[in-house]
Amino acid sequence: MYLPLADDIGSAFDYAVNALAKRSTGGDIEPFTISHTQWVTIYWIEGIIVLYLFTWNLYIARSVLFPLKLCAVACHEGCHALLGLLTGAKIYSIILDPNQGGSTRMEGGWAFASLPAGYIGSTLIGAALIFASFDLKASKIAAVPLLVHLLLVMFWARHSRYTMLFVSIPMGLIFILYIVAHGIFLRFLLAALGVMNGPCEYAPCYVETFC
Repeated sequence: MYLPLADDIGSAFDYAVNALAKRSTGGDIEPFTISHTQWVTIYWIEGIIVLYLFTWNLYIARSVLFPLKLCAVACHEGCHALLGLLTGAKIYSIILDPNQGGSTRMEGGWAFASLPAGYIGSTLIGAALIFASFDLKASKIAAVPLLVHLLLVMFWARHSRYTMLFVSIPMGLIFILYIVAHGIFLRFLLAALGVMNGPCEYAPCYVETFC
């Protein structure tokens, strides 16, 4: 039976094992080259960066980018909540607001770890998405933990319809692009979301902790 995700992960592991085996035995390894697909991805990322710079606060364009901005904020807040949960905190809620900010309300845990987790975690998510966008299979694999992360954010934000709405928009786009045309367009969306996780680090987000 064909399982796309399992097969993709298996192929990635097989490639890594074969490459390590060749290196350990002194076998020939293909020299580093950039394929046409990877060049297209590089140009796309450069174009996205320029687009964000010139349209970040541009009338109408900023409304188009708004769901992507809140997706980055959701990743940010989700990282606060996840590390808080791992350090024993009780998560009360996650809320996103129209000013492209958000808040994570939690009690307990290690504040010194959960406070910077949003910035560090969302930056790592952005880097991982950009890295995965250079390959079709990698982008399909990366889309799964991203969807799980956003689902957790939706769970903690279940009392905020506004938050659930704007988190569900990028989730829907990811799901649609995953199944349409064998996911060939998914990597472009992941690259855009990955780049977005950089500038949105400066959104007015905060964490409320309670003793």
